[in-house]
Amino acid sequence: MNTKISSTVQRAIKIINFLNETPGPQGVKNISENLNISPPITHRLLTTLKMDGMVFQDIESKKYSLGTVFIDYANKIMTDVPFISIIDPQLIKLRDETQETVGFYMLTSMIRMCVIEHVSNQEISRRAGVGNRIPLHLGSSGRVILAFLSEGLQAQVLSILPEEERKILKQKLETIVNNRYSINEEEITKNVAALSAPIFGAKGKVIGAISISGPVFRWNKESMEQHISLLLKTTESISKSLY
Repeated sequence: MNTKISSTVQRAIKIINFLNETPGPQGVKNISENLNISPPITHRLLTTLKMDGMVFQDIESKKYSLGTVFIDYANKIMTDVPFISIIDPQLIKLRDETQETVGFYMLTSMIRMCVIEHVSNQEISRRAGVGNRIPLHLGSSGRVILAFLSEGLQAQVLSILPEEERKILKQKLETIVNNRYSINEEEITKNVAALSAPIFGAKGKVIGAISISGPVFRWNKESMEQHISLLLKTTESISKSLY
């Protein structure tokens, strides 16, 4: 009996992880085939998870995605997990030393989400906004996370892009792995530039990125390069604290 219960729980966890790591809503057949779980069992588990708010089913497509309950879980993590208290003072210090906006972006559901932000005190400043969600293939923060993901997860993100764009991005990711930082100017938002580096957690897995951003007239490639060593020193210190 205990083995059966354990097996059921493990399968449910596999489904939740699959929905978390795979872009877009998924149908029963695709989930079943990828996880090697029979369609009837997959459907039964999804029905149970839906009842508890752990998965959401679109009425028209009948496909499934993670449920809104995970937003509550994420909020709980933001307030309770110790690593936030480790990161926050470092972000404030980085903001004060660079005089630009500093944010911490976490990897969640194959996107990046701004979970902490300390806005520049200067009159003209950059504000991304806590809760802002951006695809991993866009911007410096997304790319530094994407560059250090496992090959499988990275391939999933790249698969949605046109072939030419995929080739260009792969080259950028190789450079990021070597340099351990990424720079962009006006890529997502006009007149805004950013410098980002990854944060690693348990077992050396990438969990997010720290980004310093500001108006391009003041925060550009030349000025950002002067602060690369400071950013890398900060991210390395935080990552060591989280290992």
